[in-house]
Amino acid sequence: MMKTNTLVSQEAFLEYVLDSMGEMLIVLDTSLHVAYMNDTAKRMLRVRGDTYVGLHFFKDLRALIVPRLNRPTIVEEVLQDGRPRHGIHRKLATGREVLLNVVPLCERGGEQVCGVLITGHDITDLARMERELDLAFSLTLPNSKVEHKLKNTPEFADKFDPATGRITILKVIEDGGYRHVVNALRIFAAMRAQGVTHVIGIDKDVLVQTIIFHDLGKSQPNLKPGDVVDPREVFEDGKLHAYRSAEIAANFYHLPADAVEIIRYHHHGEHQLPESFPWRLRPMFRLFQVIDGLSAAVTRGGVDVDFELHDCTLRVTEVNARPQYNGTWEIDLFTGARHKLE
Repeated sequence: MMKTNTLVSQEAFLEYVLDSMGEMLIVLDTSLHVAYMNDTAKRMLRVRGDTYVGLHFFKDLRALIVPRLNRPTIVEEVLQDGRPRHGIHRKLATGREVLLNVVPLCERGGEQVCGVLITGHDITDLARMERELDLAFSLTLPNSKVEHKLKNTPEFADKFDPATGRITILKVIEDGGYRHVVNALRIFAAMRAQGVTHVIGIDKDVLVQTIIFHDLGKSQPNLKPGDVVDPREVFEDGKLHAYRSAEIAANFYHLPADAVEIIRYHHHGEHQLPESFPWRLRPMFRLFQVIDGLSAAVTRGGVDVDFELHDCTLRVTEVNARPQYNGTWEIDLFTGARHKLE
């Protein structure tokens, strides 16, 4: 019988794995004293060796800039209620920005919280790019009312239950309308880099205006994390806000007729379009619907998207927890033919 040669002990192997991670990893006990940090956390917090052991995470280490004075921190809330928190944006005392997950630690088989695990990655450069993009985008907006409306239209991250058709609200994205438009412009910019504006019928300026104005007439319900709802009951039919958005675009901002027409029908299926809808707008209408759908998925989180253009055919891949959206499709912008690839 052959012996299995072990290069290092299990404990040493785990240490190697944790220290090779690109994410910071910190373990706190129930009194918020630090029990462990991996090498990435030490570098990000400028800690040497094991000098961190036993330090209070907030009072001694003072690692994070906490915006909630005289209120429980997110870490304390996790210790109290045992519910994990994800996607917490914080700034380190060093000035770097991080996105954190805070998860309760429990003894195997038990429910008693015995500490917390904090993981996070550096988003400083990404956050700076986001701010620069926000500034550039704000300069393209016609006035402060448009910016105000977009930044005050929420979107919702949710979990879909295919058995009931209901969703559980996971997070309210307060400026979701604004994020949605910015993400749509990003997606369009990436498609433009692949040559989509060389396709006959795709007008860059009209499409940009369509993206910015398409949801100005949107009204969202008042929902909070934990709500379980039927989306068909709580969310207004998209055709209604599309109509209002078109009226706003046409009568308050005097957008070109082509942009208004696409906005008015952007929640219609092609079979629902009136006969008066011109063929020349259909390639751009189809492209906008793809961009709108991909941006909505990205904005609400947890979805990876990719695409490539071949002549007038767009191949789109979406990694989505909802099976009806998960997969790769080819969409012919000229004929409207759409099929899912195996």
